[in-house]
Amino acid sequence: QVGNEINNGLLWPVGEISVNGIDPVSQLLHSAVQGAKSAGSPHIQVHLANGWDWSGLDSFFSGVFIPGALSASDIDIVGVSFYPFYDAGATLAALQSSLANLAGTLRKPIVVAETDWPVECPGVNLTEPSIPVSVAGQETWTGDIRDVLQGLPDGLGQGILYWEPGWVGSAALGSAC
Repeated sequence: QVGNEINNGLLWPVGEISVNGIDPVSQLLHSAVQGAKSAGSPHIQVHLANGWDWSGLDSFFSGVFIPGALSASDIDIVGVSFYPFYDAGATLAALQSSLANLAGTLRKPIVVAETDWPVECPGVNLTEPSIPVSVAGQETWTGDIRDVLQGLPDGLGQGILYWEPGWVGSAALGSAC
């Protein structure tokens, strides 16, 4: 994985998109890919936050492929994060629409590289209120994401990575809930 949730770039301040544009990010990612490939034949993943936000994904990917820097052929898989408590727009329907657009545009395998569902979440609005805040809710949430991925064209939906298992039962470890 070259870059984790890099919607606004990486290696700030040089690779901060809101400051320097996307060209430095494209160059940095290209260098990262070349470095990874010099050690073997890895599958290269780029990971963005807010997988439900097609506008954000489209903006990033429509600008990051620049001649002489990162090319679409440098990337083997796309990872996205999808959390139900950071933004009201993070619904399963929005994820389905966004990932279908992404699959149609990039034609690359896609994973939900970070997600979780709480077993306890007082005072926080979740985007899918019909899913219980419980272990059973976690199963429903991941099953619903699996269904979204399985519905992508040409088998491009590849899997889910649950983040962060250590948070389960430990409210002090960074969860928004």
